Amino acid sequence: ITATVIVVLVAKNIASHKFKCRHCSEEFYVNWLKILVTEHSDSEYRLVCPFCKIKDWCTEQKSK
Repeated sequence: ITATVIVVLVAKNIASHKFKCRHCSEEFYVNWLKILVTEHSDSEYRLVCPFCKIKDWCTEQKSK
């Protein structure tokens, strides 16, 4: 149970950051459940951009 809580908290933290599309450069937020199931590597997530509708690697924009 503890591990599940930690995973959900980490996913919610990541979902609080914007993601930037490589194609149209728009920034957008993603639901934390999507973070749990999407393919990722470091700060790159394979997402569908809600603006241009292209599924590709999007970069997590960490808070400054």
